[in-house]
Amino acid sequence: MRGILLMVGAVLVSVSLTFSQDTSSKPISAFEQQLIDRQKQFLLDEQGKNPAEVERAVADDFQGIGTNGDFYDKGEVVESAEGGMPAGTRTYDFHVVKLSDDSAVVAYNLIVPGEHPRYRHMADTWAKIGGRWQLKFRQLTPNLWSANDLD
Repeated sequence: MRGILLMVGAVLVSVSLTFSQDTSSKPISAFEQQLIDRQKQFLLDEQGKNPAEVERAVADDFQGIGTNGDFYDKGEVVESAEGGMPAGTRTYDFHVVKLSDDSAVVAYNLIVPGEHPRYRHMADTWAKIGGRWQLKFRQLTPNLWSANDLD
């Protein structure tokens, strides 16, 4: 009887470990890595007060939707980069949705200390224009569970 209980326990632990593993642990493709690297560089430029690089990276016909639902344009992204982002801003959990060989959506999470909302889901759409990846569209969605967080 004790042997059966140990075997059942081992099976349950094994099944639990299998289901608790990160499902996004599949290897990422070269395409996905290229877009994640591009996204991270863009975010560094935004955070590092590098509006010239941000302006180069954003398509002229860019459109964005902010956390309040309002649309904004390239000028506002560049202007925002002049001030940079607060210290301690963090990004994590990057996912790439390939639309074509020349376009993809990079989704990720963003934490911006001291801002409201602090926790955000981001979706940036990139298109290859003239051989360069440029940001065409961005949507910021606040995490509802943190919508009323105060620092």
